[in-house]
Amino acid sequence: MVPKFCRMAWLVDDMTSFTAEMGDLLGARFRTPGLIAELYPDAGFKVMFGEHGIEPIEPGPGGLPFGGGERLIEIAIDVADAEAVRARLGDAGFEPAAISYLPVPAVNEYLFGRDFHGIPFLACTEGVNEAQLRSEAPFDALAEAAPPKIGCVELVVADADALAADLKKFYDMDFIETDPAGLGRRALAGSHRVKLIEGPTALLDDLELPLAAIDVMHGDVESARRGFEAAGFKVRHARALQSGGHAYFFGPTVQGLPITLYPESADAEMIGLFERELA
Repeated sequence: MVPKFCRMAWLVDDMTSFTAEMGDLLGARFRTPGLIAELYPDAGFKVMFGEHGIEPIEPGPGGLPFGGGERLIEIAIDVADAEAVRARLGDAGFEPAAISYLPVPAVNEYLFGRDFHGIPFLACTEGVNEAQLRSEAPFDALAEAAPPKIGCVELVVADADALAADLKKFYDMDFIETDPAGLGRRALAGSHRVKLIEGPTALLDDLELPLAAIDVMHGDVESARRGFEAAGFKVRHARALQSGGHAYFFGPTVQGLPITLYPESADAEMIGLFERELA
């Protein structure tokens, strides 16, 4: 089903330590796609992928050929047709900041810059990125991957209604009101797994916005919480969920990545669908 969130790229200071720590804390496994070396042979930067949806990128000596140096590099959205999304955005005056060619499906994916509501969104046709990765080794799409994995990405925006309207216009994304979970004054979310936070609270004061959190779906939240706490990351905000269990917001964790943990059983509630069913 499209549109839907498929991955989030985050600028890291050290790839080796980031992937090792995330492996210890979440059991997250990463791999380097061979395509990166082919596309950017002289850049010297490192990229790793995981079925969990986290994509760390470490810049090389010359920086990155995309992104503006901020931690949040991209929010990738699977769409029915990336070319159609590019055309719509182009008609509105937005041009890609970077274009990646995927040779196995022989298509492009398009990263747009922060001139679009301050958020770097990437449009990719559903399945093509996974097809490219599967040409090198087995790789599950985020929707089919087993937890732990990103279940929702939370973004702080100046005007949630305006961004939601443009995401509907250009990406076909629908939003409903949902619980801001203590992170803002209000929030909009949807089955695409993107949540827009308006009016951020003090819980987000020391974060590098616009990323408020990646909400990580986990099969054993309490065990994972204890692991994060043992590593020195304390729960900043906890809340009981209507559908059972608790969600734990830690704020910035490994190399600044803000994380919320929540139980797999509460997935519908985290993206606003539980509330819609109750209405």
